[in-house]
Order: sequence, then structure tokens, then C-alpha cells
Amino acid sequence: MAVVQPHQITPHPFCLRQKKNGVALSLMALALAGCSSTMALDPVIGDTGQPLSQLAQKANVKSYALDLEIFPDEQKIAGVGETEFVLVAPSDQVELKLDSRFDISKIEVNGKAAQYQRQSGILTISLGAEQPSGSTAKVVVYYSGKPHVAKNAPWAGGSVWSKTAKGEHFIATAVQGEGCDLFWPCKDHFSDKAEQMQIKLTVPKGLSAVTNGVLQKIDELPGNKQRFDWLLSVPASDYNIALNIGPYSRISETYQSINGATVPIEFWALTENADKAKTLIKDDVRAQLAFYERRLGPYPWGDQKMGVVETPHLGMEHQTVNAYGKGYKRDEYGFDWLLHHELAHEWFGNLMTHEKLNDAWLHEGFGLYMQPAYALEKLGSAAYHYQMYKSYLGLLNCEPVVRTDVVTSDQAFNPDIYGKGGWVLHTLRNLIGEEAFWQATRELLYGTADTAKLQYPIQPRYRNTKEFISIVNRITGQDYQWLFDVYLYEAALPELKQQQSGDVVTFSWLTPNKKPFPMPVDISINGQIQRLDLSQGAATIKVKTTDQLLIDPQMKVLRQLPLIGLCEENRARVKNKRAS
Repeated sequence: MAVVQPHQITPHPFCLRQKKNGVALSLMALALAGCSSTMALDPVIGDTGQPLSQLAQKANVKSYALDLEIFPDEQKIAGVGETEFVLVAPSDQVELKLDSRFDISKIEVNGKAAQYQRQSGILTISLGAEQPSGSTAKVVVYYSGKPHVAKNAPWAGGSVWSKTAKGEHFIATAVQGEGCDLFWPCKDHFSDKAEQMQIKLTVPKGLSAVTNGVLQKIDELPGNKQRFDWLLSVPASDYNIALNIGPYSRISETYQSINGATVPIEFWALTENADKAKTLIKDDVRAQLAFYERRLGPYPWGDQKMGVVETPHLGMEHQTVNAYGKGYKRDEYGFDWLLHHELAHEWFGNLMTHEKLNDAWLHEGFGLYMQPAYALEKLGSAAYHYQMYKSYLGLLNCEPVVRTDVVTSDQAFNPDIYGKGGWVLHTLRNLIGEEAFWQATRELLYGTADTAKLQYPIQPRYRNTKEFISIVNRITGQDYQWLFDVYLYEAALPELKQQQSGDVVTFSWLTPNKKPFPMPVDISINGQIQRLDLSQGAATIKVKTTDQLLIDPQMKVLRQLPLIGLCEENRARVKNKRAS
């Protein structure tokens, strides 16, 4: 997100994720019997969302509690991470992940010292004896150390230890791709959301510690310290948990939701930027919330807060406390695109979470598309098409939007899940119409299209691509599998071929692997628009040599055009633009 690609809507951070610079994922087996290790373990940058081990599948997380002290001068953290598990199958062990940079002084299970093994970043913790399905286990990990420093947050994530212009400590975490285990012990998988999480953060006095959920209290502690006590009482993916520390001013306002509830707005801004933050709330936050609620439904976490926190990195969608580091600069879209994009993820990513990394386009394609959709309502069609056109010029078409194999975060967040995902939605919206498109979107998110009066708490849900296709088909009464088969499961775009014989022009689709694609296309002949029906594979029209023919005059259909090349040409183009 911090780097704007030429000819492309500014993407979400993972659009430009950097490789992990060859960081070795070597596994050093080290058995630890209820004690800390003095042996240096190979540091591991995690890759969140990978298939769960058989052991990890035997227990679900019920709740987390984290009590950390942050030592800014030393760039170190120390504290206690507590996980309450519920066994879903008999087991004598449970599994957590914690980056091997940290020293562990002890681990307890149900209040007693426990034996455990540590293999790189994986903790296998003994329950003492096999426990039956349905039993609970409270695991407490005491740990300390220097967390991995982000190389280029949020793209290459970790902890950010920065300073304000005045020289004050300015700290954040961003770990969407790498995982929560970079700074606290967790299961590290979006498929298992805890019901709640208590987060206590101790920092030097003069700094504020901001995180997810609702601030319960601030305690003064000996040694010129303060402890900020937060409670997140709704399910959240563990990569969404974030630490934000700085000399903040807390700006508190409220918003009247479409469902009648009063939603807290909290903006934690650097003190010198408090007035800018207030202006951003007045000019952008309220209007953006109203747009999302009008199109989708109530802000999902209205019983927590609609939170924004200023950060030393560009931004990230941390549930109820979105990171914002754009510097309050106005941009060419007529609204703050970063604020809008991260707010989109409160619906697409946090309320509706992809079932697997393979379906990440449901987060990012929708997340990107909501910006031009907002521009259409705020500024009109020129602003909408401007954003869509820039997005089109940035397509690579080198990998399918939805891959069917097991993928890493780097593979899942390939650039086209943003721009191409957005263009799929643009084409779908034009094809099935406004009412059906937004109805399908609301059902994807909430499980119902009648959303305006939903009350808190609102239940989050997991979704996959097949479910979205099924929703679209049911609402429209048509089978649009062919559209998604070509656009999502193939890398190359369909191309509309035309052959002319005399005054007769024949149109047909050329698709990857010759897949059926009965996509209708508008054509303009001397300004008169008609629709080509390609349901039979081809369509013909008569055109005089003096006629002016324009295919798809409003660019409603995603297809291969000479504006962009094929995969390798597109990669070379992007590489050259970055070099220049």
C-alpha cells in the first residue's frame, strides 16, 4: 500500500509483498522439559494460514489473554500469553506457535508447570495425560525477547520501532502474512477465532498503548509506567491483533448506525496531528461509514469501536483499530483511499473471512472495488472509470486469482487478486444488475440480504469462492459458473476475436483451455448501442466501411486488450517501471 504502482489503483499491502529474502525455515528439534532454553534457536518468520497440523486440529481456542510490558529503549517485550483451549478430540497435548527469537522461562497448564517441546517456532505442550473431548486446558506461556523487526512494514511485517519528529517512541506491529507468533503465543490460523481476548499493555508514562477492542481502564504503576487494559469481546483472526504505542491524543466521537445503535469512533493520533485527525473524521470517516452501511449493512463491530490509530507504517486492517500512516494527505480520488480501503476490511476480511488463503480475493478484490464504487457515488462516473481504468492497466494475468493447490501467503496475495478481483466484480455488477449484485454481496457478508436492522453482536462467518458463486446463481436464477471459471481459475484473460468478410463481422470468444464463455458484449455502431448475444459461441453483424464501430464502449467486460500484454510482457513492464 505504501508504494503506488504506475497505472494501478493503489493496492493493499500484500499486493506488493516482498519475498522473505531467503530466510531459512530450518527446524531444530530441541526437547525442553518444562524449562527455558539457553540454546539459540534459528529465527523463523512465520507464514500464517498454512494447513493445521493433526495436533492443532484437536483443540479450538476459546479465549486469549495477553499481558505484555514493552521496553522501547531496548526494543524488547516481556510478559505472559494465556490460551484457553477446548478439546474437540481426545489428546494429551496441545500446540501453539511462538517465534523462536523469544526465551521461554516456563509454561503452565491449568496452573501447574508443564513439559513441552520446542521445534523452531512450534510449541508442543503436554497436558500430563490424555484428556477427553470437550475438556478445557488453560495454557500460560511466560516469555521475553526482541521481536522480529519488520523489514518494510506492512509488506514485510513484524514490529516497527520508530520515533516521531519530536524524537518520541512510535511503535507498531503488522503481521498479516507472517502471523501473530512474531510477538505473542497463538494458534496462528484465521480459521480458529477466539471468542474474546484480553490485552494488557504496560508502557512508559507519556506513551499510550492502543489495541483491539474496548479500553477498560488505565492503571498507574510504579516506575513511572502505565498499563492499558483492553478487552476484545468479539471473534477476530489472530493476525488482526496489533500493538500501537506512541504519544497519542485520544479523539472520541460517536456515529449513529443504520441499525439505530450509537457506535463509538476513536481516533488515536499523534498529539501534534489531533486537529488533522478531527478533520479526517468530519470529512471522511462519517461519510465512508454511511456509504458502507448503505450498501452493505451495519458496521460489524459497533459494540466495540470504529477505531483508527496513527502508525509509523502505512496501514493495515486490524479489527476495530485500523492502522493509518498516510500522513493525512489528500489524494486524487477525492477521499482518503487508505482509510476507505482498510475500513472495507472490517466487512471483507473481518466480518467475512476467507475459508482458505486460496480465497483471499474475497477480501482484497472486494476491498479494492469498494473504492471506485464509493467514487461513483461521491463524484460520479468519471471518477469510477478513472480508478477502474488505472486498475486494468496494472493487471499481470500470470496466476489464477483462485489457485486450487496449497498456497503460501506470498502466493495467495498475488497482485491480481486486487485489480483483477475488482474487475471481476465490476463485470459481474454490469451483467446481473445493481440490485442482484449488492444483494449477493450482503448475503456473502451477513448470511442475509435484509441487513439494515441487524443488532449487535453480529456473527462473523467464513466463506469461500464456491459459496459466493452459489449465492449469485440463486439470486439471479442463472448459472454463472462459466464467468468465474474463466476469470478466477485461469490466469489469462478471455479475448474477443473478430473476423470480417465483406460487410459481415463475426465475433467469438477465445478463452484459456477453450472454456465456454457466453459473455454478452455491447457494441456501438455510429453511436447506436446494441448487445451481442454470444451464448451460441459466435455472433455476426453487418458493418459498412464508413461505419464507426466501437466494442464495449463503456468497458463493462473484463477482457484482453492491446493496452496490456501477456504475462511475461506485463511482468517486464512492471519491473522496468519499478527500476525507473
